[in-house]
Amino acid sequence: MRCAAIIPAAGSGTRFGSDTPKQFLPLGDRPLIAHTVGRFHRFSGVERIVVCVSAAHLATMQAIVDRFRWGNVKIVRGGESRQESVLRGAESLSRAGLGDDAVVAAHDAVRPFVSSELFEHLLAALDDADGAIPATTPTDTIHRIFNGLVVETPDRSLLAAAQTPQCFRLGALRSALERAIEQGWPATDEAAAVARCGGKVRVVEGDPRNIKITRPSDFEAAARELANWSDE
Repeated sequence: MRCAAIIPAAGSGTRFGSDTPKQFLPLGDRPLIAHTVGRFHRFSGVERIVVCVSAAHLATMQAIVDRFRWGNVKIVRGGESRQESVLRGAESLSRAGLGDDAVVAAHDAVRPFVSSELFEHLLAALDDADGAIPATTPTDTIHRIFNGLVVETPDRSLLAAAQTPQCFRLGALRSALERAIEQGWPATDEAAAVARCGGKVRVVEGDPRNIKITRPSDFEAAARELANWSDE
């Protein structure tokens, strides 16, 4: 099957407390996003990688691509939201000749430790589905709160904490994001949009090493984890 990846990286990083978006901060000897893109560059079968960045960081991302000589990486200008950025990436892949049946992996720019094993499990799960995502079962009790009060405590076994990459058929992903943006759906990830459009999205077991770097302290943990991963 033809396969590509979309990495939305247009976030400003305001909540992180840094003038530089966290995806461009250093992790070891290279920017965080270089680890993430490099991981997909190593996966066999991924023929194209689209990185969606803000206008202010187009040159920064191009310099990273040039440094590592990634010939299959395309940089596009991201949108105001994750949905818009991923849709622009999907449209870029369609223009590049990928058909609606091609597999596209949408992956957080700040998850540098996605393994080939997890990626292969996701691809296998697409045999009879429109999408496949990795997820873990929450270990903490989850409450639904209204006006500062607990109103419901869902069964944890029925809940899943989603990770990325989230893999879909290109046609299903593009049409779901188009509808979500047109109708103003508050979908916080691609799986929510595809499922709301009636697509079948399978869940595979996530990887606890597949961390998302969201706080400054996460960089310290990620720096320690780097020793367990080979260079791109």
